[in-house]
Amino acid sequence: MPTTEIDVAPGTRSFSKAPHILLIDDELSICTGIQGILEMDGYRAAYAITYQDGFEYIDKNPDLDIVLLDVNLRSDLSGIEVLPLIKEKNKYIQVIMFTSYDRLDVGLECMKKGATDFMTKPFDEKHFLRAVPIALEKKKLEQIKDLYFDMVVHDLKNPLQCIYGAFEMLHDQIKDSLTPLQERLFETAEGGISQIQMIIGNILGITRFEKGSLTARRESFSLKETVAEVVRQQQNVQMILPDCLPDAVRSDRDLFSRVLTNIISNALRFALVGSTVRVVCSYDPSEQLLTTSVTNEGSYIPEQHREAVFNKFIGVQRSIGSLRGQNFGLGLTFSKMAVEALEGSIWVDSEKDENRTTFSFSIKDFSVF
Repeated sequence: MPTTEIDVAPGTRSFSKAPHILLIDDELSICTGIQGILEMDGYRAAYAITYQDGFEYIDKNPDLDIVLLDVNLRSDLSGIEVLPLIKEKNKYIQVIMFTSYDRLDVGLECMKKGATDFMTKPFDEKHFLRAVPIALEKKKLEQIKDLYFDMVVHDLKNPLQCIYGAFEMLHDQIKDSLTPLQERLFETAEGGISQIQMIIGNILGITRFEKGSLTARRESFSLKETVAEVVRQQQNVQMILPDCLPDAVRSDRDLFSRVLTNIISNALRFALVGSTVRVVCSYDPSEQLLTTSVTNEGSYIPEQHREAVFNKFIGVQRSIGSLRGQNFGLGLTFSKMAVEALEGSIWVDSEKDENRTTFSFSIKDFSVF
């Protein structure tokens, strides 16, 4: 059944613009009843009795503010499974879950998947009226945060490029008269500029992945040359490429290079002074799967924290609190998103006795697909 919408006259709610709310529930009587309540409270209301109709409405209404979603949809997907799909369509939509089961574990699962709030049936109007301003404020803050990041990061790129250009010109003009100490200082400065460029690239990449504007390409490139190029930009890195590697693979060269650069940089930060970071590639022709591993000596990540290091929020907090102040930053978050876009996986192995950590990632080679 298609969605039904009623435009309402301003009511008693003190909003400059009537909040736009969609209810997704497979019981028609509940939909019409709640829609009537929302209408009387001054909201712009709509409902859908299937999640497919709800998706269609979301696609046609980018200004939608809140979805009130039934947990127990009688369809091939539950409300809990539909929730992240709604957030993928529009990350700013605030989802309030709605169910007849008053269970804490269900509520916690919904919140973990991105729900703003959790309500039990029958519909509690007072609860909902309290939740709406909070949800709208959260939406506003998320939009401002993304706008702020986009502005700051883009504004940083131009002056940084000017600095780097001037830096290279200065170095070229005086390089023949530099002392060894001055040359090392130039190398340190160049490394710092490259690090800032990588951080900016990671922030932009994460933002674009979250918005769905960055996707993986499929292009043929030389694997050995690409790995060698990344390794040449680092110090104290050993490259091991077996003869069985194919001459070329078909994937996204830029994303592969950026993931490898991030992981090597991370490994070097926590490696023992004077030790060598090792990069090893392997290839499984039966699965068309390329696996790259980066190992350093001098760090250990407990098993319970190995997934957290890829999370842009949880990873940093746990790293600071539990891993002796190690802050893995956004590079690993970007790497996980990029590897998943390449239809692969990324993981961590760590040996406490050996004080050794290995980050590995695999990607599909689409040469024969």
